[in-house]
Order: sequence, then structure tokens, then C-alpha cells
Amino acid sequence: MLNSVKDPVPKELRSHVVYKFTCARCNACYVGETRRHFGIRVHEHLRDKSSHIFKHLAQSEECREACSSECFEIIDQGNSFTIKLKETMHIKWVKPILNLQIMHVDLSLEI
Repeated sequence: MLNSVKDPVPKELRSHVVYKFTCARCNACYVGETRRHFGIRVHEHLRDKSSHIFKHLAQSEECREACSSECFEIIDQGNSFTIKLKETMHIKWVKPILNLQIMHVDLSLEI
């Protein structure tokens, strides 16, 4: 296998990714997707009052002090057609507590 001659894309500039936030204090987590730069989406979660992550951090000074952009990780990637499906699958597998108030399509094939 040949190594790529391209430099790796820094994680902050990656797009079409599924990401996970894990609170450094209480381990509450959130799974989301973005088609935009990952770094921009992380910044929005830490500053936007409508974000479930922001709301979690606003409720606890200890969580707020313990968390930073390092609490976010990329867990999957895709393209414009697969990224939402991958996000839904990861939410089903991880069962993140901060996603509970968000409605997602149930992919189970119960008969």
C-alpha cells in the first residue's frame, strides 16, 4: 500500500463528520453531525445558547470548568448522502443522554 503524499487534513477543518461530545466531568454525551468544518461546529456548541451542549454546561459550573473543545471527537465520516444516516446509527448505539430531547428516525426493523 502506498502512503498518501497529501498532508492530513487537521480535524478542525474536516467536514461531513459525525462527532461526539463527552463531558469531562460527568460523562454526559451528545452525538451530532456537520457538513461544515468541525471546528466551527464545536465553537457553535460552546457559544450558542440553543445548543444542548451549551445548556448542559450552563447548568453546572463544574462541568463548564472541566470542558473544552478537547471534549469533542470525530467518530465517523461520510458524504452528503450518508452522514445523517450514520449520525442516526451512532445515536442508536451510544444512546447519548444529551440527545434525548431530539427526535430521530427509528431504524430498527422490528416485525
